[in-house]
Amino acid sequence: MNHFIHLVTTNRLSHAYLFSGLPGCGKRAVAQVVAMRLFCQQPTNSGLPCGHCPECRRILAGDNPDVVMVEPDGQRIKIDQVRYIKDEFSKSPVEGATKVFIIEGAETLTTNAANGLLKFIEEPVANRVIFLLTTNKSMILPTILSRSQVVEFPALSSSAFADTLRERQISDNQISLLSALTNSLEIAEKLTNDDWLANCQHELSRWFGQLAKRDDMAFVTVSTGLMPLASDRDHQGVLLDAIILLWETTLRVKYLPDALDTAFPELQQTTVNVAQSLTRQQLLDILTAALGTKKLLASNMNIQSILETLTLNILAELKKVA
Repeated sequence: MNHFIHLVTTNRLSHAYLFSGLPGCGKRAVAQVVAMRLFCQQPTNSGLPCGHCPECRRILAGDNPDVVMVEPDGQRIKIDQVRYIKDEFSKSPVEGATKVFIIEGAETLTTNAANGLLKFIEEPVANRVIFLLTTNKSMILPTILSRSQVVEFPALSSSAFADTLRERQISDNQISLLSALTNSLEIAEKLTNDDWLANCQHELSRWFGQLAKRDDMAFVTVSTGLMPLASDRDHQGVLLDAIILLWETTLRVKYLPDALDTAFPELQQTTVNVAQSLTRQQLLDILTAALGTKKLLASNMNIQSILETLTLNILAELKKVA
């Protein structure tokens, strides 16, 4: 952060930056702080924006016409959003000396859309700064990479992540599961809203426990217990990640009994029993099927069909040794 504050105060900001890192690593926060510093009316003695003046508050609220913020609409940044960016790029700053563009999810730009932005990156315009934020640098056009200053953001350490979650009064049991699913405080907050994560732990424990007993009610639990958790695409992906985690843990426990964790505290003994009852190949087959669910979701297959098919496949595998 100090590096960018120095660039602002010495008027040496580049025209284009690519911030790359996992969700929650601070990419957007740094870009916003830079924008705030460019407009702040009362910077601190250390050069940081005050965060309280009208201009800082407007930027945080997304209400400054000279700070253009765009994020994916659904799965992608749409062509209409790119047209908006281009239109704003052609305009002079309205209230300040600089116009700032912050584009979240730059990896979701289509090739045509990315090429459209490339023209502005290749031919810098005075008083324009663009921040492209991505979680997957490999999906950015090489021509954009070569013309931007790339800044890699390290992930938040697991211990720091856990400490921050504890400060927010999240239980250790939930912290174990959250730490396995994400490194993003923003995502963690979303998952703990309305007790979603606690319900996820409970319903997956019920589903896994039924599977362990070779009980066909596990199929019914998909619709009664799991589907209410799958309200949108993001939660569907996390639900599948949690299922994969369950079976990864089961496979580890077969050979490393001490590999048990507290992500699913209700299942510790059940996990051991399932691990001991299945062969290595059976566990690998189940885990492979679980891993395949993410690909099916990406191909827009119905989530209930994905979960029901997985459940039937697991039951068939378990009943071989019933």
